[in-house]
Amino acid sequence: MWYLIQRRAVRPREEWTVTLDQHFVWMKQQHEAGRILFSGPSRDRKLGIYVIRADSCQEAERIAAGDPFTAAGFCAFDLLEWDVHQILGAGTVDRQELFLRHRGQKGIRGTGQLSEFLQHGLGERRQGELLARI
Repeated sequence: MWYLIQRRAVRPREEWTVTLDQHFVWMKQQHEAGRILFSGPSRDRKLGIYVIRADSCQEAERIAAGDPFTAAGFCAFDLLEWDVHQILGAGTVDRQELFLRHRGQKGIRGTGQLSEFLQHGLGERRQGELLARI
């Protein structure tokens, strides 16, 4: 499953004793381990936003709680379970396909590319395609 995290400050930044570098080290570890796919701040820098890939909501909460800013009590986060239908054109936007998928049945065309992506993450080729689009 995928989880969208929105991390926000709960204490004034002047009080923070955790550095941005500490956060970056943690974030890099999560990306390298395949637990976080996308990450970055909102344009106004009020939110840290990232997408976690985890087997359960509890696992996603554990990962998000490990962010040094959050672990130190300077930030809190909202977690939204995200039912991803398409990634880079893989997946379906067909109403019947989505209906069957939500009922746990395989659709007519199936969701092969998307299912593979959700289970195994981005392959090197797809990572390159994504980075080229950014």
